[in-house]
Amino acid sequence: MTKSMKVQGSGSKVRAGGVILSAMLLLSACSGGNGAAEVSGNEVAAADGGQVTLTMLLAEGGVPFSKDWPTLVELEKRTNVELDVQAVPSDYQSKAKIVLSSDKIPDMVTSVEQPTVLEMSETGVLLPISDYMDKLPHLKSRIEEFQIEKELDNWRGTDGKLYVVPFMKDYANYNRAPLIRSDILKQNGLQAPTNMDEFYILLKKLKELYPDSYPLTGTSAENLRTMFGTAWGVDANYKGFVYDEAAGQYDYLFTSDKYKAYLTYLNRLIDEGLADPEMFTSTTDQLMQKMSTGKSFVYYFWNGEHKSAINLLGKENSGPDFEISMLEPIAGPAGKKMLVGDRISNGMVIPASAAKKPYFDQLLSFIDYLYSDEGIDLLTWGIEGDTYNVVDGEKKFSDEMLQKDNLNRALWEIGAANGSYVMLWPYKWFAAVLGDPDFEKMTEVANEEGWFADVTKVPSLSAAQREEENLVYATVNDYFAKMTEQFVYGTNSIETDWDAYVKEMDSMGVGKLKKMYNDSLK
Repeated sequence: MTKSMKVQGSGSKVRAGGVILSAMLLLSACSGGNGAAEVSGNEVAAADGGQVTLTMLLAEGGVPFSKDWPTLVELEKRTNVELDVQAVPSDYQSKAKIVLSSDKIPDMVTSVEQPTVLEMSETGVLLPISDYMDKLPHLKSRIEEFQIEKELDNWRGTDGKLYVVPFMKDYANYNRAPLIRSDILKQNGLQAPTNMDEFYILLKKLKELYPDSYPLTGTSAENLRTMFGTAWGVDANYKGFVYDEAAGQYDYLFTSDKYKAYLTYLNRLIDEGLADPEMFTSTTDQLMQKMSTGKSFVYYFWNGEHKSAINLLGKENSGPDFEISMLEPIAGPAGKKMLVGDRISNGMVIPASAAKKPYFDQLLSFIDYLYSDEGIDLLTWGIEGDTYNVVDGEKKFSDEMLQKDNLNRALWEIGAANGSYVMLWPYKWFAAVLGDPDFEKMTEVANEEGWFADVTKVPSLSAAQREEENLVYATVNDYFAKMTEQFVYGTNSIETDWDAYVKEMDSMGVGKLKKMYNDSLK
């Protein structure tokens, strides 16, 4: 459930080991290791309906992989499949690309991100999933049930086909939010801000009360922009571009008046000592220290398990009354908006060669099971009667699970909540794991009132265009990042240097990228 975790691998049928694996080791491991004998065995099994062996490349996370995880054992039992898993403990996306570029691709490569899917869709290496939807009825019904087709379009190749089995959420989650020292507000009789004017006034008051503090903090310019910038209409975007539905074209955000207004606001906070000078460079550990010791009071971040962790640290460092609480989005010129409610973050890909394997139908049947009610319940809640029970028609974790110090980790340790092969996070389950009433309440309101920014339309580019795009974007983004920092910290003046910045950005390639993206619409 976390974005990324690096742990040592152990226990898989083909073991990852405790160090970064070489590409050659990965390729040989993913071949299954048994050669013709295994293929022959699968041929016989496929013919008589027996157990087949399916190979899988898996991004290890949370805890080391184990072939003995109870939910994994149960999954194999229910699907009549034996999984031959290659667990990769670190640098997964790079290694997945190496494997996908080889001639020994496992039956399933999990947790592949969008850029890799789009790039590999041009090569003929990946199976066009959309050609086999009749064999994936549960997946097909989920796409229709969740009305997720528009987001799925961003994952299609230039031929319009889908080459990924998507990891989905049924509901956009309010899992990134402004987080604030609510105990400090209560102690000083202060109100939580509802708009950016009130936010500025609150930061001024906190600075007066705690002159050695920097009330607002953060970890990077990008993280702050993706969550804070939406109030100015700055995000979400694709490499700085947004698709204007009304005009039918792409426009660039980071030279717009919206972005200028956002930077002007941040510059004012820095200039008046209301924002941390290290808010673009702090590590997560440094941020937590600042918040837990009263050096800062408000920031934008993932909540969930992070919120629990920082509250525990704060009680240790600042006393038992310490409390970090979520806020609703702080409204700005663009209204009450928050980070895009993207419901597809990665997916599983299958090699095109799998279509010629004798066990191809069993492979698709296994994958489709992951989208069934039974499969979803098993891989999220665990085993009924053991880790959860159904009470009055609703699933509830068992007392034993709820007494665990870390419910999330307890699920990992039985093979549930594994982001590699769980293909759907049900919102109600996720809320039960977090156990945070604020998260649940605000997620409901967010979806009802439209807090989430729209999903960005990704341009459909050929392999050659993507190569050119990457070269141009690298230059544009380096200059953009440098100038963002200089405008916020006052090294360059927004008032006098903005026009020169816009002109330079265009000459560096913004105009070229805009033409490329708009041409892709024709």
